[in-house]
Formats: sequence, structure tokens, C-alpha cells
Amino acid sequence: QASAPQPARALRRTLAAARAGERKKDGTEEEDGAKGGGAAGGEGAKEEEEAKPAETPAAEAKAVEKPAEPLEEQEADAPADKRSTIKEPPTFRTQDTTLNVLPMMGGRVLRPLTEGGMQFFVAGARATVGLKAGRYAFEVKIFESLPLDEHAWSSHGAPTPKHFVRVGLSTSGSSLVLGDPASTDAHVYFDNGGHFCADGKWTPVGKRFAKDRTVAVVVNLDAKSPNANTISLFVDGVRASQPQALPESLKGKALYPHVSFRNMSVQVNLGPQLGKALPFKCRGVGDAAQADVSVVEGGEPKGGKYEVLMPVGYPDEGTFEWLDGFLKKNPQYVELSDRKIIEWAVSSGLWRGTTVGKGSLDKPEYGFQLHGMEDHNIRGVLQSVAPVMPRNYVVMEVRNNLLEAERKNALRRFCAPYFKRTAVVVMGEPDEEFKASQHEKLLKKKQLSSDNAWRVKQAEKKRAKQQAEAKKRAEEMKKKIDAERKKKEAERKQKQEEAEKKKKEDAAKQDGEGKEEGKAEEEKDEEKKDEEKMEVEEGKEAEEEKKDEPMEPEEEEETEPPKVELTDEEKSTWFAPKPVADCKEAVIASSFANWSLPKKEEGFDEVKFEWDKEAKATEYFRSKVLEKKKTSRVETLQPSKWFQDRHAQWKKLFAEWQKKQEEFKASPAQKAKLAKREEAKQKGEDEDEEVSTDDIFSIADICDVEGEPLFKDFELADWALAQLRYELWMLQIAFKRDVDDPDRPKIPAQHIVWYYQRYFKKAVTPKNFGVENFDELMKMVKDTAAVEDDHLTTPLSIEADEDLSYFVKSTEEARRERQRRIDAGDETARLKVAPAALNAAPLKPAETRKLGAAGKFAGRFVSKPAPGAAASAAKT
Repeated sequence: QASAPQPARALRRTLAAARAGERKKDGTEEEDGAKGGGAAGGEGAKEEEEAKPAETPAAEAKAVEKPAEPLEEQEADAPADKRSTIKEPPTFRTQDTTLNVLPMMGGRVLRPLTEGGMQFFVAGARATVGLKAGRYAFEVKIFESLPLDEHAWSSHGAPTPKHFVRVGLSTSGSSLVLGDPASTDAHVYFDNGGHFCADGKWTPVGKRFAKDRTVAVVVNLDAKSPNANTISLFVDGVRASQPQALPESLKGKALYPHVSFRNMSVQVNLGPQLGKALPFKCRGVGDAAQADVSVVEGGEPKGGKYEVLMPVGYPDEGTFEWLDGFLKKNPQYVELSDRKIIEWAVSSGLWRGTTVGKGSLDKPEYGFQLHGMEDHNIRGVLQSVAPVMPRNYVVMEVRNNLLEAERKNALRRFCAPYFKRTAVVVMGEPDEEFKASQHEKLLKKKQLSSDNAWRVKQAEKKRAKQQAEAKKRAEEMKKKIDAERKKKEAERKQKQEEAEKKKKEDAAKQDGEGKEEGKAEEEKDEEKKDEEKMEVEEGKEAEEEKKDEPMEPEEEEETEPPKVELTDEEKSTWFAPKPVADCKEAVIASSFANWSLPKKEEGFDEVKFEWDKEAKATEYFRSKVLEKKKTSRVETLQPSKWFQDRHAQWKKLFAEWQKKQEEFKASPAQKAKLAKREEAKQKGEDEDEEVSTDDIFSIADICDVEGEPLFKDFELADWALAQLRYELWMLQIAFKRDVDDPDRPKIPAQHIVWYYQRYFKKAVTPKNFGVENFDELMKMVKDTAAVEDDHLTTPLSIEADEDLSYFVKSTEEARRERQRRIDAGDETARLKVAPAALNAAPLKPAETRKLGAAGKFAGRFVSKPAPGAAASAAKT
């Protein structure tokens, strides 16, 4: 054996494995092992096997090449049929193929598109002739296999074929991808792996088929045939499977020849003549009797043009829901959108990550981690392919369809003369049919919530009942145990007393005494018997009382959850809430100011208003945009050069004023004056009077008020409040100039902090000013800024080009008022301002993103003091 050729050894190993499999199957291996005594017997059998003379390589090869027995043929030759046959030969309409199918050679060859992510998608094509009766066949042949990216498939879960062909039948209007989970009841097919699939269940039924093999599918719908309502597979004219029964969902319907494939080019022969002869005479689909088939119209559009619809609706107000209803009524339209790309990918078997974010309906996250998908190349490919494949389209993008520039870009792609471009405005109050569908969704959701609550309640009741029954059983068991214990105790006492009595009687007989004692003992015995009798009677009475106790009536168990109804408020709802929004809030905020309704001047052949008429829909749209402007941020807003110049001017003045204060305090005259004031204070004399408050705003130069700066007594808190007054005022002036939108004259209260950070690159923190929230902070500068009607306002009428010293004057006036209160003994007037209020550090990028995503009016964002801010503030 060692010197035997390599092929011979390989054949011997193959035959040995085959014989071992046969022994295991027939149960002989276990018998041999039992006879040989376990492991030892097995070794003996092995030695005996090795001792046998080896078969010749020729004999072994002959055994291996022995062909499998062919399946018994169950079909008979087709009888002669003189009925008229179909006039138009069956073919594949463009609208009955997926967007990645490239028909060639008059539709006889179908090739898939494999660019920009298309290589991951299953292609599908459905013929124009549907079979209703009789027995007919069609052929498919694989003649090209294309390469595929290895990263398309997950490393776990059920294996998915990278290249495959599926041939079978489908109903009209079902998914063009054979095997789509959404159409399992409308498809039946064989695949090149030797499987048969019906109702979503895969069954191995025959041998595989590969490239250059001609596959024939025989559909038997002849009610007189013993194989009626079956489908069979033949490879190169040889039966490859037994007749497979059609599922009940397909019986009685017109069944159309269908082929799906990925990364393979196929040739399809729909007849009338078959390329490979079958064991029996069978007509091709192209030779079918007119009465046995249902033929789809040629596909010419009405008016000679295909329609390109562009729905235009307000986000989260029924746009996608309207489209779903439209497509259900008009399945001949193909939706071009990201959600349909994802549906196609999932039906093609692509693995989608479980941690995919929800995104939005308009722009959902793909999550396939594939080149060509995550970079959205697939979207560009479809936009390029769709215009050259004439069919009815729906261009569905909520945001882009509301922007004039994006609408024009989309229309340019469909500029061919065979397209009619129509805008459908879905705006305003929906029709009754749509309202009913939304109310149905609301009721279904409400019923589901009620059912879940009912089940939880029933489970609680059942648990409480079980606990009560267990407690009752425990009490009964305890009573039973106590009764047994008492009974045994009584029996024990009785036996003890009888023994003592007998002992005394024996003693009395021996002593000759006992008449009187015996009489006394008898009396005692009688008393005990009476007591026992009374105890028995009391026990019976207790049992009778227990029986007489009224039983608590058991509540009737509800077998079905209660039915719910919609309230009047819910019935007035037009649009049911959705778990995923049409568009992300940031996307809406960045674009809604430029939204508009479509007009024919943009290039549309027609503009339809589906719900409200044009005038009413336009007014409705205008009101929604205005309402949105009142509550949303201008995400693209950036500080203008005007603001930057004015802010630089303020910072320069602010620094000069602080330096002036330092110089004034350090001057000999001021030091002498402070010493004199301190001395007077110690003697109890009156201090020098300050400048009159009445004319503080008429001061021309705040740096020279009778030789002193107005801000000479400013402390850290005063400088911080002066700066805050300027910033809140400047924020309003700059916002109005930079936004330049009459519909947005003021800043919404909930976005004050966000705009403050956008302009001044730092966060405003109420706690740094010694208060808890933004409302209290605004009260500290109410002479400059306030919140009215949920918007930031100012009582000032001066412009930024005028006197900026106003904010110092306002701060000085507030300081003097605060000082008078403190002198009067009001300690609540004292401020507790931290150095970070004056010298807040700029926000880091991460903090900026957090503030931008959640900038609320509550003022909960904390700013950290800049390095050395405390020392600088103390010096100031």
C-alpha cells in the first residue's frame, strides 16, 4: 500500500469512508463493535480490514463513477392542442425588472449592473405572461459569473451565497427579488444550490446546477394531471427534482416566470421551443394557449410619457404615509429614496449592523459597512441609471423637495421627452381616507398599550390569587397539624391515666383498701369523660360555624382585554406620532428658511395640490414656517464682521476703563483721600457725598467726573455685570443685523444660551453670578435685557454706534442702589460673584458641541475660569 500511486490511495480513503457510512447507516458498525468487545473489538476489526487485499484502482474508480439512478419520470407527453396561442411573445418589461438589470440581445440575456455598490444587490426580472392553467416550461442558463467583494457578508449567522440564480414563479405586483421576506407568500422558486423555497421555507430537493447548464422549470397547472399545481426542475433535460407542490397562497392565481440573480449573467428562453429536450413533450411559455395565460399590457404609458412624481410635504405631516398609500394603489411607480435602497439591500440578504442609529426616514443610516454603500455611491448610481430606464418614478426626499434649487437639480436628470414631470403638494388638512388610516394607527397603538397593561394586571391578579391560595393551604395544614398534635396528646394522657388507675387499683386490692378511693376515681373519670365530650362538641360547633361562614364571591376572570376607543382629542389628530422623524431637527433648522412650494416655472409640467387647494395650502405652509422660525435656531449663523469690529471696540474700552481705575486707586491723592475717609469713619464722622444719582446718565466723560472716574468704586461683581449688560444687548443687535429676516426679529428664550456661545465663544453660567438659574440672572440686568413673550428683549433704544459707556453708567446706578440697601442693613443685597463670571475660559470643541446640541434656557452649562483669572480679578 505504501508504494501504491497517490490517486489509488485517495480512492481507497474515499471508499473506506463510504463503507463506514453505510455500516453506520445499517447499524452494522454497532454490531461489530459489540461482538468485538468495545474498543478492543474495534481495533481487531481495523486490523482485519487492513489485512484484506486492496482492491485494484480500476475497480475502485469504477465504483466511484457509478452514476446515480435517475428519478422516475411522472409527466406524460402533452396532448395536441388546437386552441389559439398568444400573439405577442413573452418578454421582460423595463418596469418589471430591478434597476440593476441590463437587458441584452432583445431581452434574451440579462446582465446585472455591478458598479458603485450595485454588486451587492440581487437583480430580478418578471416575464409579461402569467400562467393560469395547462403545463408549460421555460429555460434559464448561466453563462457568466462576476467577482464579488468578500466584505459583503457577515461572519456569523446563516451563510448567504455570494453568487446565485433563482428561477421560479411570482404573482403580479410582488417584489422583484425572489426570496424577499416581504413577499414570501407570493414567490416559489429553485436555486442553484439544489433547494426549493415556498412560503419562506427552504428544502433540499435535488442536485445543484452551475455555469453552462440549461435549467428548465416545468409548471403544471393542468387540473386533470396527477401532478396538478406542481413545479419541477430539470437540468440539461434530466429531471433534477420531484414535482413540488405549490403553496395554497399561489393556487388559482396567474403565476409569472421569474428569475433573480446576483453577480451572474443569465440567458432566459421563454419559448416557444425549448433548447434542451425533456423526457416528455412540453410546450414553452411562448407557445401557451391564450386561454391558459394572463398577458400584461405592453407597458406603453398613458399619453406616451412616463411620469416622474415629486411629493412636497411638511416634515412629519404625512408625506411618507401618503406615499405608502399611493404606491399601494399604483404599484407601477418606483420610489427613489434611501429607505427603498435599504429595503432592497435587506431583501438581497445584506447584513445590517444591530447598532445602527435610527437617523431619519428621509436620510436613514445604512449600517452595512460596505464600500459603495456607506459613502452613498449607490445613491449616485441610481440617480444616473434611473433616467435611462424609462418607467414611472417617485423622487422621494422630504428636505430636498422643499428646496427650489434641489428640485431643479432633480428635474434636470429627467429631462428626456418621454418623462412628464409632476409635483404633488401634500399640504394642509388631509382627506378623510388619510385621516381614517391615521386614526386606525392611533387606535392600534392604543389598543396594544391597553392589551399590555391588561396582561400585566391579569398576571398580578393571578399571582395574588396564587399567594392567597398558598396562604390558605398553609393555614389549613397548620390547623390539621395542631389537631393531630392535640389528639395525640389526649391519647397519651388517657393512656397514662389508665396506667396510673390500674396501678392504684392493684395497690388497693393488695392493701384491702380502695372502696372510697375507687369511688372518687370513678367520679374523676366521669368528669374527664364529660370534658372530652364537651371538647368534641366544641370542635363540631367550630366546624359547623366554619361551614356557615359566607364564601367571598370570586371575581369573574376576563378572558379578553377590553376594547379601547379614541377620545375626541385623538380623533381630531391628523397625523399619528411616529417613532422616527421624517428629518432630523438639525437638518430642518439649517434649511427651512429657504423652503418653498413648487411652481411650474421651475420646470414642472404640472403642479398638483393633493389636499388643500393652492391658496389655502400656501397659507398653511407659510404659517408652519413662521411657527418654526419662532422656535428653531439658525444653525448656519456666524458672527459678522460688523459684530467683530464692535466687539473689539468694546474690549478695548473695557480694558482702558479697568486700567484707569487701577491708576486712579494707585494715585497719591486717592490714597490720601481713602486714608482720610477711613479716619473719619473711625471717628464716626460723615463721609464725603458721592456724585448725585439724578444726573448720572448726563455725564459726558465717565473717566472724569470732578477729577474721578465714575467707576472708581467698581469691584469684580460690577465689572462682570457691566460686561454682561453689554453682551446681552449686543447679542440682540447683532442677531437682528446678521439674520436679516423680518420673521425673526428676536431671539427665542430657549436659544439664548446657544446664541450667546455662538457669538462670544463662551458659556454664561448663572451660578458664577451667585444665582441658581437664568431667570434670576436676567433680573440682575433688567435695565438692559429681559425675557418677554418667550423672546429676549431690551428696553434700550440706543444703537451700537452710540455711547457704550451707558452700560457702565447703568452698572454704577445699580451699585449705588445696592450699597444703600447694604448700609440700611439689607445683607441680601450683597453679591457673590465668582471670578469666572468676568473671565470665563473659551469653550472646548467638545463643550461647544454639547452646548450646540442641548442649548437650553435653564443656564445649566458650567464655564471654567481661565488660568490666573482669580489673581487677575483680585488685582483689578
